Amino acid sequence: MLKVFSVKRGSTFSFIVTFKNLNQDVTTMNFGVKEEYTDESMIINKSLGNGITKIETGKYKVDFSTTDILSLDAGMYVYDLKYTIGDTPSIPLSGYIVVNDSVFD
Repeated sequence: MLKVFSVKRGSTFSFIVTFKNLNQDVTTMNFGVKEEYTDESMIINKSLGNGITKIETGKYKVDFSTTDILSLDAGMYVYDLKYTIGDTPSIPLSGYIVVNDSVFD
């Protein structure tokens, strides 16, 4: 699924993702943000227990602090959300984060 998030630079940001057919716990989950898919390093990297919280089986919350969003200049970034169950990876969510300047910056 492709999803676009639009955020104000310096704000906090969170979203909840629900996987309707996921009826078991994931082994790992990561949310990575880069300027381009071909970049080697992540600008933001969230994982279970570090910005990603399990609410219930198949439902997770991803949180971004003000510091996370301030690490991004105004512009468009790419992201993927990836989880694994056992040795099987899945990337069910990817897209763009659009960061807008605030009139107060």
